[in-house]
Amino acid sequence: MLQSTLTDAQVLPLLQGCQRGEAAAAEALYGLYADRIYRYILARTGDPHVAEDLTGEVFVRMIENAGRFRINRERPAASFSAWLYRIAANLAADYHRRGKWLDSSEPETMGGTQPDPWLVVERRETAAQVATALQKLTEDQRLVLIGKFAEGMSNRELADLMGKSEGAVESLQHRALRSLGTLLGRRAPGQTDATERPGPRRERAQGR
Repeated sequence: MLQSTLTDAQVLPLLQGCQRGEAAAAEALYGLYADRIYRYILARTGDPHVAEDLTGEVFVRMIENAGRFRINRERPAASFSAWLYRIAANLAADYHRRGKWLDSSEPETMGGTQPDPWLVVERRETAAQVATALQKLTEDQRLVLIGKFAEGMSNRELADLMGKSEGAVESLQHRALRSLGTLLGRRAPGQTDATERPGPRRERAQGR
């Protein structure tokens, strides 16, 4: 879902209020950033339940450490956003270092209808593969891919967030897509492959 860019006018007074210990300001910052941080962590972990837990932890740490955050007066929104994403990135990295992985519980169903077991397995395998591949990219590459394709952010927005030029962001995106394609065993943009590998469903069907 495409979200509007957060402006300095939105973020700065709330950040200052949070630093003064105002609960309403912290809640407002949560409202602005929670969905963004959740989707970032979900892309890193592949598990919605873990993403919810770690998103909550990000904002606990925000409140605990807001008083020590040094506001960049020239780019308050971008610098604060980058700080929150670094907290989220560190939590996601810690999660992987602890050896945690996808929850073994099945997804919730509606109306008592059981999901197609092949579809459940396929979706979980895909999420695991993407999350594992993202772990092998650089942090800047991960942020660009998730920002572009999960957040719908423009190159300009990412450049502001990361403190880089738009050209550098575009270059990071190309390298990240090529690396991700290689890691997932798929063609990256501009690459050709003489062989096509069957997808998970076709392989299972042949093995039955």
